[in-house]
Amino acid sequence: MNFKIPRYIALELVPRALPGVLDEARDALAAFPCISSVNIPEIRTVPIKSYEPAVLFLKNGIPVTPHFRMIDRSSSELLEKISALVGLGLREVLFIGGDPDPSVRPSGLSTVEAVAIVKRRFPDLSIYAGLDPYRQSFREELDYARRKLDAGCDGFYTQPFFSIGMLDLWLEQLPGVTVRCGIAPVMSAKSRLYWERTNKVVFPPRFAFDEKSQAALARAMLSHISEACQEAYLMPVRIGAKEYLGDVFEDKNATFQG
Repeated sequence: MNFKIPRYIALELVPRALPGVLDEARDALAAFPCISSVNIPEIRTVPIKSYEPAVLFLKNGIPVTPHFRMIDRSSSELLEKISALVGLGLREVLFIGGDPDPSVRPSGLSTVEAVAIVKRRFPDLSIYAGLDPYRQSFREELDYARRKLDAGCDGFYTQPFFSIGMLDLWLEQLPGVTVRCGIAPVMSAKSRLYWERTNKVVFPPRFAFDEKSQAALARAMLSHISEACQEAYLMPVRIGAKEYLGDVFEDKNATFQG
């Protein structure tokens, strides 16, 4: 391989079925030793949330970072679930606010509050929070990130970056903070519309949406993240994990070079 790999790469897997997501994780980790762990998102339209897969993964010795959406969780429920997972060996967790949902009455628990509450109870647990470069102004999102850090947050998982220029803007503002930089393939008109309409992404003018270009961009991003001494996570949205990893790494025996 002719590119550097960050010291830590997480693989995001959507838990559409419990046995299936466990098998997918095992296959990816066995085939690609450069993958450090699996993170499990909570998606409103997916019935299986993060807790059940996290239990399954921890019982099978797979490093996992479950996401918890604050919008539909009370602090007592959150502490109860995290306590159970810590008992199984959980080492890190990701808190996100969650998009508004007309069918769900908001719990009133904010990410900043959740970070502080859980950190007090579990000081050795690494708590990550979301960082979204697109949802509001640069200043507002940066101030929000700093409030999370003040509350005890250990680092961030970002929405995917689609240009190295924007990635650098954020890394410059967060020196000394662990940032797991998101990388996701966008290879269809439907996927492009999702990112543009739902997540307010603005793609670079000459952004290429074909499979080969997406893999090349992922390699360039990974190499840049490695040079910045930061971390990454891959989101193989609408594509099989092993297929996407194969496109990116080209060699299933890819190992750390950063």
